[in-house]
Amino acid sequence: MAKSATFITILFAALVLFITLEAPTMVEAALCEQPSGTWSGGCWNNNACRNQCIRLEGAQHGSCNYHFSGRRCVCYFPCK
Repeated sequence: MAKSATFITILFAALVLFITLEAPTMVEAALCEQPSGTWSGGCWNNNACRNQCIRLEGAQHGSCNYHFSGRRCVCYFPCK
């Protein structure tokens, strides 16, 4: 019986982990991400990315995010 309870607990924890990793990309449930249209090259400075997104692109936020192609500047706009 103890082995069965342990197995169910591990299975439940794996399910919760899977669900959290598959959550849609949103910030504060009201902002959606979009790659910066004005940033060029790799992104290593969050403050510079955020400032460029806000000043040049009218976004509400910006940050350097890792994607399969490397780190890039991502801006956050209200979802449509």
